[in-house]
Amino acid sequence: MMKIQKIIVLLILSVFISCTKSADELLELSENNLQNSKVDLAISDLEKLLKKHPSDSLASKAQYKLSSIYLNWKNDPEMGYDQLELTIKNHTESIHGKQALDQIKEFPEYLVNKAESLRKQKLLKESVAHLMFMIDKYDQHDLSSKAQYMLGDLYMNDFRDFTTAIQEYRKVLEKHTGSDQEPHALFMIGYIYANIISDEKSAKVEYETFLRKFPGHELAPSVKFEIDYLGKSIDQIPALKHITS
Repeated sequence: MMKIQKIIVLLILSVFISCTKSADELLELSENNLQNSKVDLAISDLEKLLKKHPSDSLASKAQYKLSSIYLNWKNDPEMGYDQLELTIKNHTESIHGKQALDQIKEFPEYLVNKAESLRKQKLLKESVAHLMFMIDKYDQHDLSSKAQYMLGDLYMNDFRDFTTAIQEYRKVLEKHTGSDQEPHALFMIGYIYANIISDEKSAKVEYETFLRKFPGHELAPSVKFEIDYLGKSIDQIPALKHITS
């Protein structure tokens, strides 16, 4: 009976001790978990630190570390952004607060560059998430048109979802009139109709719209070529006949 009581007391003490870890211990524990790729445990450790030791000198580091984990380990731009904002709000004068402010200022560039990097790594859903966050959060930013075009390009070339690709390219035309991406998006819509979906009628409409809006664009000769040979096979096109011969 005494042995059982001692075991119960020890268990209670161990739980109590584990619940009263210092900020230093929780920060070290999170770093160890992160090194062992136990990302969710690392997040949990940092959240405990912020909850139990909100005024500790390490709290700003923990808050900023959370943003880094969400951005670099979880590839979650929304949660990463939220943690940066909390770092600025709760630890304005700390070095981490100032670092977070600098990151927020450069976040649009970060999102586009990260989306490109994730795409190269074939992390396509994560790339889309970064582009979508960019488009939603910074719809008036100069890079928003590029992000929207990249989204269409992802669906065109990586997902091979041509219906969605047209929809995303179309948003460039609707929301980013006058941007560098507008003529390219219009061309790609025509190209998909002509060469992938085989909808020559729709392709002609898009291509003719292109020539009306951008007659002097570098893609105009390609558009004229496409119109001239809509619906024709390669062996019916003199300039390409050698490919099949």
